[in-house]
Amino acid sequence: MSGTDSDEGFLVPEVEDFEGPAYSREMWRRPTALPGKASIGGSRAEQAAGQIARLAASAPAGERIGSKDDLRKICGFSVGTMNEAIKLAQARGVITSRPGPGGGIFACDPSPLSRMNGWFRAAAGDHAAFAEAVQIRDAIAPLLIDEALRQMTLADQEALAERLWEVRRARNSEAVTDFVWACWELHAYLAGIGKGLLLDTLYLSIMDVGTSYLWAVIEATAPNVHLGGLAQVMEDLVAALERRDSGAAIDALRRTDPSMILRPPTGSGTE
Repeated sequence: MSGTDSDEGFLVPEVEDFEGPAYSREMWRRPTALPGKASIGGSRAEQAAGQIARLAASAPAGERIGSKDDLRKICGFSVGTMNEAIKLAQARGVITSRPGPGGGIFACDPSPLSRMNGWFRAAAGDHAAFAEAVQIRDAIAPLLIDEALRQMTLADQEALAERLWEVRRARNSEAVTDFVWACWELHAYLAGIGKGLLLDTLYLSIMDVGTSYLWAVIEATAPNVHLGGLAQVMEDLVAALERRDSGAAIDALRRTDPSMILRPPTGSGTE
C-alpha cells in the first residue's frame, strides 16, 4: 500500500486507498496521538471533502451543486485544499466533475461502501454520530463475543492479559494517550481473535468513532480525566473472557465507552 508520512507520524493513505473498508489495522502505524485522530479527524482536504459529500447527499443524483469556486466559497477553504478535496470526493463516488459550458460539480448516487466510508470519516467530534455508533456496537456485541469465545486459545488469553497489564500501567501513570491506546489495543486484539473480517472491520471502525469523538472533546475543552471507570471495564471484560462467560463479556463490551474518562465515576468524587 502506498502513502505519505504526515507531520504527526501517521501513514496517510493516498486517494486510491480509500475505497476499501472504513478501517483496516494494516493501514496505520501507531501514532503518538489518540487512535481516532488520523483515520477520521483528517486533514483540511478531508474536512472539505466531508463538506462536499454532505452537500452532494442533500441533492438528487445528477443535480449540479455548484462550480469549484462556488464550493470553495461555501466551504471556506483555499483553492489548493478545495482541488484536493474534490479529487477525494470524486474518488469516493459522491460527486462527478464536468468541464465546459453547463459544467461544474454534480451529485452522484454513491455505492453503499462509499456512503459508509464517508459517514465514518465525517464523524469526529459529532455527538450524534458517536451515539449512533454506540447503538450499532451494542447490537453487534453478542456476535463479536460469541465469535471470539469460539476461537479463543490459551495464547489469546495470555495476549489479552498482557494488554490488560498495559492498561493498568498507563492508568497508574495517568498517561491519558497511553491509556486510551492500551484500551484500544485490547479491543483490537479481541476483535481479531474471530475469523469474521467484516465484523472485525465494522467493530474497529466504530471504536475509531469513539476515540475520535474523545480526541475532539479533549482538544476543544482540555477537561479533567478520570481513568478508573474505563480501567475497571477492561478488567471486567478480560475476566469474563477468561471464565468464558458470554453474558458478562457482552455486558463489559457494551459498557466500554472511551468518553467515560471525561466524567467522574458515578457516586464518587474526582480521582
